[in-house]
Amino acid sequence: MKKILKITIRITGLVVLVLLFSFLSLLAFLHFTEFKPVSLSADLPGGGIGMPEPGKVITFFSWNIGYAGLGKEMDFFYDGGHRTRQSKLHTLACLAGIRQVIGRYDTIPFIFLQEVDRCSKRSWDLDEFEEISTNFPGHTKWFSKNYECRYVPVPLANPMGRVLSGITTFSKFQPVSWETRYYYTDFPWPMRLVMLKRCFNLFRFSLHNKKDLIVVNLHNSAYDSTGILREKELMILDSTLNTEYRKGNFIVAGGDWNINPKGFKTERIRTKDVVMKSDPPFPEHILTGWQFVFDPGIPSERYTDEGYLKGRTRTTILDFFVVSPNIRVVGIETADLGFKWSDHNPVIMKVILGNP
Repeated sequence: MKKILKITIRITGLVVLVLLFSFLSLLAFLHFTEFKPVSLSADLPGGGIGMPEPGKVITFFSWNIGYAGLGKEMDFFYDGGHRTRQSKLHTLACLAGIRQVIGRYDTIPFIFLQEVDRCSKRSWDLDEFEEISTNFPGHTKWFSKNYECRYVPVPLANPMGRVLSGITTFSKFQPVSWETRYYYTDFPWPMRLVMLKRCFNLFRFSLHNKKDLIVVNLHNSAYDSTGILREKELMILDSTLNTEYRKGNFIVAGGDWNINPKGFKTERIRTKDVVMKSDPPFPEHILTGWQFVFDPGIPSERYTDEGYLKGRTRTTILDFFVVSPNIRVVGIETADLGFKWSDHNPVIMKVILGNP
C-alpha cells in the first residue's frame, strides 16, 4: 500500500512539474514573441486630388465586420459564450455576405472597417483584407495591425490560436499624409500578451480653402470593466482632434468606440431588441461641444454570449461618428442587417464641410 502511495505521489509530482514547465514555457514564448507596435506615418506628395468642392455631400461608412466569424448564430467565449470560431462554411458565407453588403456602397469615398483578419485560425486563415479590397479597385487602401499573437491559449478546450487582425480604411481620395497611432494603453502583464494593441488611423486631406479634412478610423478598448483604458484612449483622441480643430480643420472620427455615444437613450431603440447601456458612460469632459452622430433607433452591436435572438439577445450602440462643430451632418443611418453577417451593423453618415 505504501509503495502504491509513493508511486502515486511521484506521478502526481511529475505531472505537476510537466504542467508547470509547459505553462512557464508558453508564458516565455508569448513574452518574447509579443507584438510591440510602433506608430507609423508617411507623407504622400500630390494628395488631396479629387476632393469635392465646398458644399458637396461626403459619405462615410463604418462597420466592425467581426472577422467574418461572428454571424447571427455565433457566440463568443470572451463575452460568456463558448466558441472561438464558426465552421469554415459559415465563415465563408459571412465573408461573402459582408462583401455583398459593402458592394452596395462601393462608390462611397470613405470606408472604415474594424476586425479584419489576415491569416488567423479563428477565420480559417483567410486574408480578408485582400478579399475585401477587390470590392474597391478605385480606392486607396490601408491596413493597420492592432492584434497579433502567435498563440492565444484560451479557451483551453479549443484555443483561439494564432491571430493577425486590424483596422482597414479605403478612400477614393489620396491623402497628403497618413498615420497609424497606437494608444499604448495595454492591460497589465501577462494579460496584455494575448490582447489587442489598440490604435487609430489618421488621414489628412488638403481642401480647396487651404484647410485640411482629418479622417480618423478607430477601434477602442473592450473588456475594460473599470473604464480606465477607454478614458485614456478618449483623452488622447480629445487632444488630437481638438488640436486639429483649433487650426480650422474639419474632423470626422468614426468606428467601434466600445462605449455608448453621448445622447444615447435605450428607450429610443425601435427594433424591439433588448437594449443595454455601457458602463461607465462616455465621459462628459471629453470632446465637449463636438457632434456625436448615430442612428438613435437601431442598435449597432449585439452581445455575443449567445446567438442572436430578437427580443432576447442584448444589444446597444457602440458604432458612431464624432465630427467637429464646423461640419454639417445631413444624414445618418444604421443598416439593420439583423446581425446576420457580424455582431455589428454598419453605420452610414453624410456630411457637408461647413458650419451646421
